[in-house]
Amino acid sequence: MVELEGRRRQILRVVIDDYIMTAEPVGSEAARQRHGLDISSATVRNEMAALEELGYLQQPHHSAGRVPTDHGYRVYVDSLVTEERVPPTERLRIRRTLTATEFDQAVEQAARALAVITECASVATTPQLPQQVVRHLHLIPLGPRHAIAVIVTDAEVVEGKTVEFEQPITATECDRLSQEISRRIAGRPLIDLTDGELATVIGQAAHHQRVLDQIGRLLRERFRRLPGRVRTEGQANILKQPEFQDARRAQPVLSALEQAEAVTALLGDGSASREVRVRIGSENVLDELRDCTVVTATYHVAGRAAGAIGVVGPTRMRYGRVIGLVRFLAESLGDTLEQL
Repeated sequence: MVELEGRRRQILRVVIDDYIMTAEPVGSEAARQRHGLDISSATVRNEMAALEELGYLQQPHHSAGRVPTDHGYRVYVDSLVTEERVPPTERLRIRRTLTATEFDQAVEQAARALAVITECASVATTPQLPQQVVRHLHLIPLGPRHAIAVIVTDAEVVEGKTVEFEQPITATECDRLSQEISRRIAGRPLIDLTDGELATVIGQAAHHQRVLDQIGRLLRERFRRLPGRVRTEGQANILKQPEFQDARRAQPVLSALEQAEAVTALLGDGSASREVRVRIGSENVLDELRDCTVVTATYHVAGRAAGAIGVVGPTRMRYGRVIGLVRFLAESLGDTLEQL
């Protein structure tokens, strides 16, 4: 696309600002009067026509004003709009809603708060198990040569499977082995426990090699196959938007939000970046969301990417405010999870 400068950038911003507020095509005279532009209506009209030819605006009907295209919104988001800081009173109110004592509940609360405040649908993933950190391991004796391995992470307790010892072991020895293994793997992210790392960390306890091999497989295979769960809140907000008053237009969006795989795709590739990501219209991976914008951010726990949270709404959204809110909710959710 051609880079915009000067007056055309100003007029593009004026048109998009007005369209976001009114949901109505913007005419040249209305734009000139509303924003006190010191140029004639004819000049505004000519510049709007030029912006249409360049692909930044479009005219839904011959006699109507203009509305932004996806390309127009992209320029707007990248260089024309300023991220709005969440006001202190609103920040306090949001943080007071995050009262959970469990990971899943905290994610649900954050997603619900984001949906209510933005009046869009919100989507989130619970912390993915590979990003969780080991707290300790318990070996619960079942008999002289068998025990159940239970792994406790910073997110949950997951009962593993029965493990077998090469030689009979007493309950006291089983407890001592639990403590020894826990001491060596506590505080380590699951994703870091590769075969080589496990061999280095717990390989010294070679006199129980069989059970250590089984625990290693439990860590590597079972945990790494479990993705974070998805949460969707505020789907009904989609129907409140003028763009989706027609149920036939809203239905594909609502259907996509009901599918866990689709929501996971919306939230991106698990990037560890703390930047807010904005996908507009045709930039979305799902055809059902070509009339939507998806704004997402990764939240972090103990300095590591743990999941993502964001909103789904019409391309006509208050980008500065929504970007600021998504960033704040991601930061607040991460802070909340670190305290659990």
